[in-house]
Amino acid sequence: MQTQTQQGRAGGLALVSGLMVLLLLLVWSPVLHAHAALVDSKPASGTILMQAPQTASLRFNEPVAPLLLKLIRPDGTVETLTNVVTHEQRLELALPTLSAKGNYGLSWRVISADGHPVGGILTFSIGTPGTNLTSTPHSHPLRNGLIWLARFVAYVSLFTGIGGLVYQTLSPTPQGAFARHRHWLPVLFAVGATALLLTLGLVGIDALDLPLSALLQPQPWTAGVSSSMGLAVLLGWMALIGAALSWKAVWTTAQPWLAVAALVLLGASLASSGHASTASPTWLSRPSVWLHGVALTLWVGSFLPLVCALRHDKPPHLLRWFSHWIPRILLVLTLSGVALIYVQFDQLASLWESRYGQVLIAKLVLVAFLLALGAYNRYRLSPAVMQKREGARYALQRVIRLEYALAVLILAVVALWRFTPPPRSLAQWVAPGIASHIRTETGMADLVYLPATATSRPTLTITLHQPGFIPLQAQEVEVTFSNPQAGIASITFPAAPTLQGQWLVNPIELPHLASWNIRIQVLVSDFERINLDGTLNLQTH
Repeated sequence: MQTQTQQGRAGGLALVSGLMVLLLLLVWSPVLHAHAALVDSKPASGTILMQAPQTASLRFNEPVAPLLLKLIRPDGTVETLTNVVTHEQRLELALPTLSAKGNYGLSWRVISADGHPVGGILTFSIGTPGTNLTSTPHSHPLRNGLIWLARFVAYVSLFTGIGGLVYQTLSPTPQGAFARHRHWLPVLFAVGATALLLTLGLVGIDALDLPLSALLQPQPWTAGVSSSMGLAVLLGWMALIGAALSWKAVWTTAQPWLAVAALVLLGASLASSGHASTASPTWLSRPSVWLHGVALTLWVGSFLPLVCALRHDKPPHLLRWFSHWIPRILLVLTLSGVALIYVQFDQLASLWESRYGQVLIAKLVLVAFLLALGAYNRYRLSPAVMQKREGARYALQRVIRLEYALAVLILAVVALWRFTPPPRSLAQWVAPGIASHIRTETGMADLVYLPATATSRPTLTITLHQPGFIPLQAQEVEVTFSNPQAGIASITFPAAPTLQGQWLVNPIELPHLASWNIRIQVLVSDFERINLDGTLNLQTH
């Protein structure tokens, strides 16, 4: 039978070998991109067609898989489109017969390469435009809350359980010192497996935009399995199986190998899905996610075993072993984190202007506190424990518990990234625009409102026509917004002419309301002024 020292060496060799193999696999993995966005459509949103189209196409900035495609007719009826052909980054749709004149809406929902659903709506008119079509936003705070909770619980369970198991099997500390902690390991594994399963179903519900009751139906589970989250959950389960086998292993020599395999698979699970893992270039992003996840597991998983060892292991074997390895773990954590920040951010200002950056700032503040506590432990309390000072062990246990609480809080913040696309992805996104048409006896106006993005402010483009779609030449244009129902006074913006013969309001800062009454005051000549009155609905999908 091998001694504890030999087991530790064997486990260390297994760890190094596993890391090198998986790193090579990740480097040579297929190239993916992050967070799909619609970049072009036929017909284009806001177009007026004289003849009904027989097909429509949607082009994205990366390959996507269709989830839901619906046609909204002028009378408000909705029809699901099923005849869809995928050509790399483009979807080709066969449209049914469009006999009625008026405004049509094409609602689309696809799943991108990073496993996140993306949706929107484009409108086009046949003949005379009717009422402007927009889609009503669906707010699902309970669904989003459950998605966050499932991810948070999975993070805590997997990092604490698998990381703690690695320390138990690879450290020179006698197994008896971890008796109490070993009792909790199967509970953590079971909770982690359940959280992963719930995450898979919730991802499917989010992808198909279904209510929570649909968890009892097969459709969301099928959608979840077919997304990148399906592979992530499978690898996570494999990691938990390896951890459970290590915990229950009859042969002592197998324990470190199974624990290292669980650690390697957990890193692969994190690197197989999500914003960061699919950011370009993937040769940098995916290995960085894997290294970051492995290092984070080794950091978070150390706290509870250290507390147990400080109680029962009189010579502080694990404390010495941890003190030796933690600088290397933190170095890997820092370098991989810097690499991920590089691939996710397009400019420095995005750090505080984007929600993704704000979440990162919150995480870094908490990490700074955690590092400060770690430095206090390493340079004050750990030497005191080594010197067997009275009360040092108890003081170190209390601070380590506080470190673990901070680490759990960091994981709660990290789980918020599920709802915040990274700035580099947002910078590549082209807003499809919200189109509207105003028609009166004296003139017509086509409006395209572009909402604000991480890199641009909202704008409104106006195209003026005389009756019969003859271009209308104007000397000055002003746009007045009002909303009497909300008790908001009128707001007037001057429009500037463009080289394309349109009029542009840039930027157009409006209070956040769903709908506005709009009056376009057009000075045609010194003796003629016309007003075009209508509504602009700013609701987006």
